[in-house]
Amino acid sequence: MTQNRNEPVWDVVIIGAGIAGLTASIYLAQAGQSVLLLDKGSHPGGRAASTEMSFARVNLGAHALFKSALPILQEVGVTPAGAAPKPPGSLVFEGTNGEHRPLPLAQLLLGSFLKWHEKTQLLRFYSRLLITDTSALHKVSLQTYLESQISSPRVRNVVLALVRLSTYCDDPGLISAGAVIEQLKHGQVLYVDGGWQTLVHQLAEQAQKAGVTIRTSSPAREIAGSYPRMTVTLKDGTQLKTRHALSTAGPAVTLSILNPPLSPAEAAVFEQLIPVRAACLDLVVDGMPQPKTKFVIGADYPWYYSNHSAVVSLSDHPAYAVVHVMKYLSSSGNSDPLQDQRELEGFLDLIQQNWRKHVVQQRFLPRMLVSHAVVTTANGGLPGRPGPAVEGRPGLYVAGDWVGSTGMLLNASLASAKEAARSIISAKEQDKEGVHRGA
Repeated sequence: MTQNRNEPVWDVVIIGAGIAGLTASIYLAQAGQSVLLLDKGSHPGGRAASTEMSFARVNLGAHALFKSALPILQEVGVTPAGAAPKPPGSLVFEGTNGEHRPLPLAQLLLGSFLKWHEKTQLLRFYSRLLITDTSALHKVSLQTYLESQISSPRVRNVVLALVRLSTYCDDPGLISAGAVIEQLKHGQVLYVDGGWQTLVHQLAEQAQKAGVTIRTSSPAREIAGSYPRMTVTLKDGTQLKTRHALSTAGPAVTLSILNPPLSPAEAAVFEQLIPVRAACLDLVVDGMPQPKTKFVIGADYPWYYSNHSAVVSLSDHPAYAVVHVMKYLSSSGNSDPLQDQRELEGFLDLIQQNWRKHVVQQRFLPRMLVSHAVVTTANGGLPGRPGPAVEGRPGLYVAGDWVGSTGMLLNASLASAKEAARSIISAKEQDKEGVHRGA
């Protein structure tokens, strides 16, 4: 296929119809921009899509929505239905003989496992959290910061468990303490009724209502040119003319489709980003041996277990539940998928003995992409992430969980999508003013 002469010149072509792309498209279309939203998949959603498994909607690994993300979602007409899980009921520690030991959270705080001075350190850390000034901590690693604040290794591991829970990241030596503390301040999360696919459906509906054109099964091969004459070429050869291009693909994919490529210095900003991954065991079960055990995390191990159906509705079958088990992976890349799966199954054996008898369907995702970038100290923490406007390429913008100085995970995707849209709208308004002045 080639360029159709009747093909319009779009104000904005957006690559990627995940949550960032859909959100940006709504802001742009509501501001009167003509918007074409492309996705390589057969339907919108990206990593936010849920899978139908045995009458249940199962997310790609465990997903939680921070309540702090709600204002932007509500601005674009999306109101998620869901509920907040209770705090983890237990943490798993390593015993004196190397065995695994689940410890109820209440016993951790009230029992004898932690000494009095250790409990004091834990309480002091969390009591100071909301008033901690993070501006001086963006270039300090979490590991360094915790060692300066907490002398007890056991207490540091408790904090690291809660950090993994809120960031999905198991790289304390790399991740910025400032970014982590900002994330911990966000507090409560929601599990979403019907899975995250319901967010995708609502966003797609709002996008179409605003006038966005959505084309699925349309992978992009190239972004060429600069404002106001840009071309997006699809893998089938179709050429699309646009004034602005917004890529919500990851940094590596975005770099690979730019023509001409960015300069080495500009490309380095994208190339040095380190992805966050997790090994995910997603289960549809007909109950569990220990139904009261709903939420367990590892303190000395990077583990997560949660029965999401204990909180929200995910299945049409009244007896079926959706359970997520995860291992947060280090960026070292040393993990072995088969060993990770055995490790997660062993974790389940510990907290849900005979769980295999209850499995209706299961799926193992060995290296699920959680986020495109650890917020590292080396890059300057949150303020050091790439901005939505790509340097040296007028008219080219990016958005996603690796872009902008606000938030992590979904919050970063939403904030950067909004910022990219506002930048494009502002650029068009300034261009109009310039034309009027010239006239």
